Order: sequence, then structure tokens, then C-alpha cells
Amino acid sequence: MDVSGVTPHPFRMLATVPEGMVSMPADGEWAAWTGFWSTPMDGRDAVILVSITVTAFDGQAAGEAGTACDVLAARLRVRHPEATAIIEEFRTPGGDPAVCLRCSVTERVRGRDVTTWQAQALVAYQSAGALGVVSGVALDPDDLDRAAALVAEIAAGMTVTVAPAAA
Repeated sequence: MDVSGVTPHPFRMLATVPEGMVSMPADGEWAAWTGFWSTPMDGRDAVILVSITVTAFDGQAAGEAGTACDVLAARLRVRHPEATAIIEEFRTPGGDPAVCLRCSVTERVRGRDVTTWQAQALVAYQSAGALGVVSGVALDPDDLDRAAALVAEIAAGMTVTVAPAAA
């Protein structure tokens, strides 16, 4: 199933998500598309929440060296020190550099700690000056690898272009 969106930034995004994914209303402030995927797995329902967004990205900041992929991976390693996340670099079939991240995240919600398992695939679309981000959140640790494979698959097939300016 193809999904598309125009983001608050001047970009147009087209992504193919697996059949059976359920679309949900996207928050136009940050997400171009949101949805979820669910399937029976080992006597339970595996659920992965997915969001897709695009933002401006020049690939380099002052003092950073290397390719856009090197920069993305380095920034993620700073945010997730001492192997607190699995970070893998890849290229999309179109040749765009990308990074996939997997980690657990614990946040305080209504006075108690809640842990989710999160995966993100980030793709640098250098010709558009954009960063495509596909995020997946799993509620069960057994689904983290599944979430990472899902977001990497969506990101690998995604295209981002500069949207024409409104007249």
C-alpha cells in the first residue's frame, strides 16, 4: 500500500507500507503518516506503531566530517553511548545513505516507568536536503527486531522530493 504526505517542511514523501498496516490520523505538526501493524505471534498479538516524517537536513554541521551517513551514525552513537543501542548503516536501493537504530527507551508516565522498544531508520536525501525518518515502537521486547526490519523496509523504499511552493 502506498502512502504519501506533504510535510510542514517543503517536502513530499511517498512510502510503501506492507499490506495490512492500518493508517491512523497523522499529526500534521511532525508526522506525515502514522499507522500500526499487528499480527498473531507466539500466542499473542505483536503490535508495532509506525510514524513517518521528513525534515530539513543538510548532512553536515560545523566541525563534522564524513558522509551524511557517517554524520547520522556519529550523532546516534553520541546519543546512545556504550552500546545502549544497535546502530547499523545501509544504503537504500536508490543509493541514499541510511542508518537503522534499535534500543529500549524508558520514560516516566503518570508516576511510573514505562519501557518500549524502539527502532528508527533515518535516510539522508541529499538531493532534496531532507532527512526521512521512519519510527517503530514495539510494546514487547520480542518485537524489537521485527520493528527494526519493518522500519528499514519502509525507509528503503521511500522517496522524498522537494514540494513545489504554494502559489
